[in-house]
Amino acid sequence: MVSHSNKGRRILVVEDEPDVAGLLKARLESSGYVVEIEHEGRKAVEHAEVLRPDLVILDLMLPDIDGYAVSEHLRRVYHSCMVPILMLTAKSRATDKLYGFGAGADAYMTKPYDAAELLGTVEKLLRDAGLD
Repeated sequence: MVSHSNKGRRILVVEDEPDVAGLLKARLESSGYVVEIEHEGRKAVEHAEVLRPDLVILDLMLPDIDGYAVSEHLRRVYHSCMVPILMLTAKSRATDKLYGFGAGADAYMTKPYDAAELLGTVEKLLRDAGLD
């Protein structure tokens, strides 16, 4: 079911694997979100400063700078302090997760992920940020 409050909410997906990025985009757009994709960390930072997304879904393993560095940078940028960041990664160790939260993540999910759980987490993060 598509929530009317999702309409127009902008999500920036930062994912270097085109197939994974495409699947995320399709799932999110079918729920009413507007989705932009970046495949590299530095470009994602630049894109976020222009796009000003409502939420960022961030992979950790990127070809240039890692997702931790992207998250830390977004947290330093004045307008990004309230933008929820969902780290979505294959890194599943407890230390990876703790480092993710330390770098500014609001939520952390591992791949493979459950689509319903992902959408529920996105909705919760937006609601918690006052964007529902």
